[in-house]
Amino acid sequence: MICVNIKAERFEVLDSLRHKDFEKTYKSMAERVVQYAINYMKTQFADRTVRWERFSWFKLEKVTQPDQISCGMYVIRWMRHWEGKYNSALTKDWKRIDLINEERECLMLDIILDEENLERERIMKEATKYCNMKNKKKELKGRK
Repeated sequence: MICVNIKAERFEVLDSLRHKDFEKTYKSMAERVVQYAINYMKTQFADRTVRWERFSWFKLEKVTQPDQISCGMYVIRWMRHWEGKYNSALTKDWKRIDLINEERECLMLDIILDEENLERERIMKEATKYCNMKNKKKELKGRK
């Protein structure tokens, strides 16, 4: 995730995989993304003068994920808690896969159960059918 921190005059890279080759491999891509953001901000905030050439790059080094598949969960957590500086909410117990999976399950339930989810009722019916089927299988196993 790249944050444009106008107050601190820097582009903040939050990379939980801690790519060692960021400069060589990813920085040019990140610079293109940042340029799109700058162009957009110039159209939206034309009256504000920001001296983009003064901005530096900042890479957060304190957060690493324990696996290769949880980067999306880290990005979501950073979007909730990043304030332009390191804080403990970003890393609190996030080395534990069970807590990452718990957060993943909570996010999934939030999406499924949201009133705006047009598929909510259908999913709930399917989940109920699945649970009923699973319970019947358990009952049949118990009778044997």
